[in-house]
Amino acid sequence: MNDKDLEQINTVDVNITAESIDAHVICLRDNGYKITKPFSLYTRYILFFLLGATIMGALV
Repeated sequence: MNDKDLEQINTVDVNITAESIDAHVICLRDNGYKITKPFSLYTRYILFFLLGATIMGALV
């Protein structure tokens, strides 16, 4: 691509709403992807760490 091609590109304004995000998440889940929020992911990591520490403490 050269500068002339870049100048001829048309752009479109897109409004993102909560409903459109929900629709994308539903579509991704239908296609087999897992969507987790960062907070729940951190909580899961902490839970597994504490569970592992408890098991190691019981074994030692």
